[in-house]
Amino acid sequence: MKTTTTFLLCLTMLLGAATAGAQLKPNEAEATFKTSISCNHCKQRLERSIPFEKGVEDMVVNLSDKTVYVKYNSKKTSADHIKKAIEKLGYSAEVISEAKAEEKK
Repeated sequence: MKTTTTFLLCLTMLLGAATAGAQLKPNEAEATFKTSISCNHCKQRLERSIPFEKGVEDMVVNLSDKTVYVKYNSKKTSADHIKKAIEKLGYSAEVISEAKAEEKK
């Protein structure tokens, strides 16, 4: 049990270090939405639908915060389109943060 706990802690730290400070690639964007999800069924419903929207590359649903983080290709979709896809499933959605890759000059 102690070995498993230690392993999981190390794995979490390693993954956190690998993603810390990660920059967006060209055409990548990310948005976080505050939603009205309230149960595990709501979470699963989003997880089964939103990743299949055109341009969505990654998604994380946090039930305790009622937030949905989405990384997407900004050439193929937008935060507004993803917001509408969440609303189409019957949930409210509000963009609370959005970031796009800086364009090279």
